[in-house]
Amino acid sequence: MKRLGVLFLCLAFTACSSADEPAVNASAIPAHNQVAALSKAKTKLEKFSTPMVVQKGDWLESQPENGETFEEYVDSRPTLPTTERKTIYIQPIGKFSVKQMRVIQQAADYMRAFYNMPVVLREQRSIDGVTPDMVRVQYPNNMQIRTTYFVDQLLPGLLPADAAALLCFTNYDLYPGDTWNYVFGQASFEKRVGVWSLWRLERDGGKRAKPDHFLDRTLKIAMHETGHMFSMRHCIKYECLMSGTNHLDETDRRPLDTCSECTMKIAWAMKYGPAERYKNLAGFWSKQGRQHEEKRMLEKGKALE
Repeated sequence: MKRLGVLFLCLAFTACSSADEPAVNASAIPAHNQVAALSKAKTKLEKFSTPMVVQKGDWLESQPENGETFEEYVDSRPTLPTTERKTIYIQPIGKFSVKQMRVIQQAADYMRAFYNMPVVLREQRSIDGVTPDMVRVQYPNNMQIRTTYFVDQLLPGLLPADAAALLCFTNYDLYPGDTWNYVFGQASFEKRVGVWSLWRLERDGGKRAKPDHFLDRTLKIAMHETGHMFSMRHCIKYECLMSGTNHLDETDRRPLDTCSECTMKIAWAMKYGPAERYKNLAGFWSKQGRQHEEKRMLEKGKALE
């Protein structure tokens, strides 16, 4: 039986990278006072975090993991942006509709607010040079491209010197190997590159997903994979944007923000005050006309005052 496609695989991918790959610098020894202050702030956000409940077919049912607290993340000396490598580049590769490009632009805008980093959205590129061993067709006529084409062959050559990460969106369906049906995305933080597909995110069975539904899925996968590239592990404590997901129904259950533990990882890693972050996230949702999400972010920011 073929294994079902899963959304987030990048941690497994790092073990395959060669030892001489240039990685983003590991963090310095953490400042105790800063960690203590963020640990205290974390408790003020816990009321907004929903404890994880594993349902049949979910990621944690088939992929048990240990998880990681904020304090454990700091102690792990994670991979972080540096002065020389501090920009996130987003590269669309394929042929995109106007609606798809708008969602990619929104993902770039959300990422700026989410991680407090410069984000550059590049001009879209057509896909070329794909060899037959990197392509297959699933019934009836769905062409899939192997993720290693992007992660190993194409993207490293497009990586700018100042990139903390180069993130590729494609409209082609993806698969990581012959024993997998599909995968939504895959990344390597040692190579500082990742790819994910819009193909399944835009579909609900045989129908097109509603615009907000398509946007939310895209934001979740992009923010999640970027978190992995800064050494953030899957969250198992709460329903969290950084929780692993095994299928679209599980993806749809996840929130559009991180839990209290993972929020403090971002605050420490990016030197990004949580209250400022929630103000910026609320601003993003205000521009989208999503009052519920805007209100949620403002409430979190107020709890930190």
